[in-house]
Amino acid sequence: MEQIQDLLLDTDQRAAAVAKLFRLIEMDTEIIGQYRANGIDDAQMQQYVDLRNQNLKQLADLLHTPKLNIQLSFDKAA
Repeated sequence: MEQIQDLLLDTDQRAAAVAKLFRLIEMDTEIIGQYRANGIDDAQMQQYVDLRNQNLKQLADLLHTPKLNIQLSFDKAA
């Protein structure tokens, strides 16, 4: 029974982390879009791009399971 509780806890923690990463990626993308809409392409904007890429990698790692194959991409994203 303890193993089932551990699995449920891990699943809940994973779900919370996935939700948080989706929100962070969404916010990063929004900020990048605002920079680009204003013609700004500086080091600060690049930090947001790098941060979004890190968050995407973390999300892909969390979603990677032996029985599940998920690929993430942005269609016409900032």
